[in-house]
Amino acid sequence: QRPPGRRPPGRRPVRLRWWALALGVLWLAWMVAKPSKALIERRMDKAVALAKECKAREAQDELIALRETRATAEQLAQVQKGLNTAAAACTRAEQRREDWFEARGAIEKLLKASSFDKARTRLAAFTRRWGEDEQTRALKRRIDEGKREHPLADPARGGR
Repeated sequence: QRPPGRRPPGRRPVRLRWWALALGVLWLAWMVAKPSKALIERRMDKAVALAKECKAREAQDELIALRETRATAEQLAQVQKGLNTAAAACTRAEQRREDWFEARGAIEKLLKASSFDKARTRLAAFTRRWGEDEQTRALKRRIDEGKREHPLADPARGGR
């Protein structure tokens, strides 16, 4: 037993620097655990950029990862809309590539057969549907040059 006037030695108070350190660690953990708006927006932009590059699987994986964050329903809907738009553009670009491959092959055959008018008609049908680009303009120039090199019989020159 202890004598009546004596108290046991007390604990020393926790110093202010330890409290500040504990609060700093808690703040850091909260910042790491809570994704910021900027981080979510960067991931949204990344998903849409992947979709525009026709990397649908990676874009969909990014959308799934976004669902596991604190992204809002509006943000997720915005990303899904961007993915759908990009997927449609990629499908259209793929169809154009396939049609160009077919059209170019047919036009090359017509050029070898010296059917310049038919080649020009086939190219016109392609450009009407898909628009003109550098490849179509170059092929059009080749058709025009071939036509000049092999003119049709000119009745004015006396040919019968």
